[in-house]
Amino acid sequence: MNLHSAPQDVPQGRRGKPGRRLGPIADGTGAAHRAWLEPLRDAIHGRGVTLDELQARTGRPKGHISELLRAVGRYPRWVFVRTVLLALDRPGVPYDTMRLRWVLAARDLGKRTSWIKDCLHEGGARHRTRATSVPLDYLAFRQMHHPHYTCYASAYLRRPGLVRKAVDDVFTLLLMLWHDALASENPERFAWPILRQTVLERAPKDNGRPSLLEAAFDTVALDLAPDPIGQVEESMALFRAVADLAPLQRDVIVLLYLCGLEDARAADELGVSLAAVRSTARHAKRNLHAALYPDTTTEEEVSGDLDH
Repeated sequence: MNLHSAPQDVPQGRRGKPGRRLGPIADGTGAAHRAWLEPLRDAIHGRGVTLDELQARTGRPKGHISELLRAVGRYPRWVFVRTVLLALDRPGVPYDTMRLRWVLAARDLGKRTSWIKDCLHEGGARHRTRATSVPLDYLAFRQMHHPHYTCYASAYLRRPGLVRKAVDDVFTLLLMLWHDALASENPERFAWPILRQTVLERAPKDNGRPSLLEAAFDTVALDLAPDPIGQVEESMALFRAVADLAPLQRDVIVLLYLCGLEDARAADELGVSLAAVRSTARHAKRNLHAALYPDTTTEEEVSGDLDH
């Protein structure tokens, strides 16, 4: 891509030569990041816009713009990307598409939901949200799923303030992306990974895994156990094993056995089929049995793990 800076104060004999060309996208830049960066570079290149012109239109230093366009340094905040995008007159890149791709790349890089939400507010999403009424279908979605999202978050975060903040951040971000959620194959399936990531990034960790150990002290089995200490040890081993499950298996176990949802309700929350929930639950229980009782589990019993 031959983006270059327009010459400024160039010596007489060199006037008219292009400035230094913009280098390629940095090695190691992920596919999600490239999904919005490459169309942006193409739009700039297609219009013949120089770095000097972008500097004049955006007020940003050329060095920072160059780093943005080469994916060098920290992942950029949305307000910076938005400023460059809007500096192009009719860039041919849909604004909402770019915004969604920026969000997906931020999530792919492990950015916290609160950081993404704050960045979108900086980029003007707050103004647009206030300027238009909240969609009725979004309000219905929130009313339907808020209690179970709260229960899922409570399994990991335990403290009401943390739970409330996490769930509020999820629905705030989802409102900003509501058009994209409706355009997706399944709004529930679109929303669930946002909830999972938001909760797990705030959850306490046990050897790098999201910890459910506090839930071990709040079970019916513990209340009824004749040997509470032995039951705590057994429960802690179980919840450590649950934390080691594949994400979808762990979600199903949490929804079914910690939140007490029926299979069909769990399927609705996850945006998957009832058959998928039941199959995933079977595989999860086999894997838990294999982890807890390795000497009594055959190879056939642990086959068919679903890695979602």
